[in-house]
Amino acid sequence: SAPPAPPMHTELKKALQQEVLAAKSRWGGAIKLSKAPAGTPTAPLPIGVERTIARPASAEAFDVDDLRVRLLIDGPSASAECVRVEVSGDALPAQLQAAAAARVAELWGGILTKYSLAAPAAGGPFAIERVLAWCETKYTELLNLLPELVEGYDGVNEVGVTIRRYCLVDRAEGGEGGGGSRSEAAEALRRREEELSRSLAEAEGMRGEAEELRKRAADADEREAKLKSLLKRLHAAKGGLE
Repeated sequence: SAPPAPPMHTELKKALQQEVLAAKSRWGGAIKLSKAPAGTPTAPLPIGVERTIARPASAEAFDVDDLRVRLLIDGPSASAECVRVEVSGDALPAQLQAAAAARVAELWGGILTKYSLAAPAAGGPFAIERVLAWCETKYTELLNLLPELVEGYDGVNEVGVTIRRYCLVDRAEGGEGGGGSRSEAAEALRRREEELSRSLAEAEGMRGEAEELRKRAADADEREAKLKSLLKRLHAAKGGLE
């Protein structure tokens, strides 16, 4: 069995708690905290802080609704040797999950190596909030880490304009992508097309309603003009009788 984990320094434990609270305050329910159950030799380690990052506007062209980035602390110190990263997502091939996790771990490890508890990085010695915020700003960059997995296609946006969109294809099997992964990509495209078709239909309905309102307004203007003309004629006729 694994030997008991050395205890985390009290100051470091408090700093970690503050960082987790700050992340929860900033991102709310998108943050999940996990730790080893009581009785585990290494408890409470590993401690995990996971953020579900919704697709930002900068990555709107990608069929990836969200990324889940999990920062794990395996040891009692805020050092690169004591942390690791997991990245997951329903639309992410396993190869890209590993590559993205390695990229985030590289960044995180670099920050932890540069700073210390005595002179911590902005936000705290574990830099939890800083790393998770960076992942959001680099959402598109993370998806493009393995260009061979990115496949483009012509889609339609919410207003009916043809745009270039991108999905991720798992090419782990068969060189050009296994049948299963191709089917998953095709299903993702089908769902996206249905979603856009519904949006387009709604837009067409709204356009029709707007046209009907314009017609009614034009009819009202015409009736008002006729009424004004009639009143003018009546006024002129009245003047002539006097």
